Amino acid sequence: MKQSYDIAEAHALLSHLPNRALRKWPCLILLILLGLQPVVLTRASAEPTSLTADQLIVFAERLMYEGEYFRAITEYRRFLFYYPDEPRRAMVHFRIGLAFYRGESYGEALQTFREVSQLYPYTAYGQQAWLWQGESLVRQGQYAAAEALYTDISTHFPHDTIGQQARYQLAWTLLYRRQWRDAAAQFQQVASDSTLYPNAQLLAQAALEGEHLPAKSPLLAGILSGLLPGSGQLYNGRLGDALLACLLNGLFIAGIVEAVHNNAATVAGILSFFEAGWYTGNVYGAINGAHKYNRYATETFLRNLDNRFRFVPPEAHTPQTFGIRFSLGF
Repeated sequence: MKQSYDIAEAHALLSHLPNRALRKWPCLILLILLGLQPVVLTRASAEPTSLTADQLIVFAERLMYEGEYFRAITEYRRFLFYYPDEPRRAMVHFRIGLAFYRGESYGEALQTFREVSQLYPYTAYGQQAWLWQGESLVRQGQYAAAEALYTDISTHFPHDTIGQQARYQLAWTLLYRRQWRDAAAQFQQVASDSTLYPNAQLLAQAALEGEHLPAKSPLLAGILSGLLPGSGQLYNGRLGDALLACLLNGLFIAGIVEAVHNNAATVAGILSFFEAGWYTGNVYGAINGAHKYNRYATETFLRNLDNRFRFVPPEAHTPQTFGIRFSLGF
């Protein structure tokens, strides 16, 4: 039972204590509070969540569906903390990696998928986590690391579905690195009984077309603009830039010639200084324009292939009860 005292009673009680005891009381109270605080915190943190395992998963999946990926991660982690022996831990851990991936936190996604593949290596989630590691590496532009990973998977599982999927993704990393012939060779090695085989055969032919994409020579563009300002830009197909470069350089050159004819050496020197900058920029712009043209042609080619044939690893299997629970609970 709890006892309560009013202020007058407390004052009367303290008034009967000696001064020395009064000086000790604050210290004793402080020690009691410090001693009780860890106990209170421990008990509070150990209290079980008010949601069941099913409810936590359903709520997290709802957040994923609504694009609240990082809130979903919090709920998934709550599940892992409160239900350490739940058989669905592999699935939930895998979903954390997917949430990071969809939230474009590819470094955290990579680390999470590595944990899944190490903790649950003999589950469908552990196997798919290997492929999602590759996806996370590709998203970060780490094509060499992704290539090494996919090579390792396809070597260890040459006849399994995951091995064929890894070989297909390996070929894609080679495409991203503009290694057209190597990519075509990898696409051709996809097994005929794989569901990816038809697309792999089409991509094997398309990859070789990458060697014959329309391209501009940066060297030739620079030489042309050096001989006649604006001609390099015209060679790159940039008519507006060509006219501007020709006009500005022409005006400065005409001004320099006129200043020389009028014996205005100072004016001619100033105009020559500025013209040197415009002329150099004209040559550099032509060279850079050729590189941009080539890069755009390649990226457009790859983007078209990506839209038609890109393979996204499956998300393993999620319980069918999710759909039922969403329809009932929300």
